[in-house]
Amino acid sequence: MAVVLAGVLAVLTVGWVIHERVTRDDEPAPAPPTIAAAPAEQIPIPVPSVSATPSMTPVNQIVVEQVPPGKKVDLADEGETDWVHWGEQGRYSLERDSDGGFAILEGTPGEPRVRHTASPQRFTWPGAPSGGVTSGITTCGTGHGFILSAPADTGSHTLRLYVGAMQARGELRLELSTGGKAYTDTFTSRGASMGTTAYVVSYRATGTGKISIKWITGATFDENCGGVALQAATLS
Repeated sequence: MAVVLAGVLAVLTVGWVIHERVTRDDEPAPAPPTIAAAPAEQIPIPVPSVSATPSMTPVNQIVVEQVPPGKKVDLADEGETDWVHWGEQGRYSLERDSDGGFAILEGTPGEPRVRHTASPQRFTWPGAPSGGVTSGITTCGTGHGFILSAPADTGSHTLRLYVGAMQARGELRLELSTGGKAYTDTFTSRGASMGTTAYVVSYRATGTGKISIKWITGATFDENCGGVALQAATLS
């Protein structure tokens, strides 16, 4: 009896051991502990840099248009900054804008210098004789003429020159003191009466300076007194 009981116990023990092993083998293996991944290094996203809008750099520039002058020229209406007329009271007289600050200047007058009343245009200004005037100044001989100047800076300016020639070729030269290319032109009148023209000069400079204007007799076709003439100028 004892032997039988021991055998039964042995069988039960072996079965229990096998059951435990099978049960443990069927259980899922515990998951490994979760380890937080190290954050990836942040890669900066390129952002376009914000820069100031580049400003237009002024250049030394002279643009000229030669036009036929009108029959009547209102100097005060045209010259917002300054205006000048030459020769109404005499060969050295100047009629000019009292508020113009002497922006338009003439260099030292040369000889010969003669007052004329031969302009086909009439010039007027506040206080001018009724109907306008036809006066101006003229010179004689090759190489003689007039030298003027006006202020220049980074702003845009317009200078209008009313000039002429009588049995001569006039030579115009414009140049900025701040540099850049000079402008040259010619105007010829061979007739006995005065020929006139107007130059519209638009200019700007890289800095503060001036524009110089030379209106010189390049050639004369009259031995007595062929030369260039100067009537008026306006600045705006």
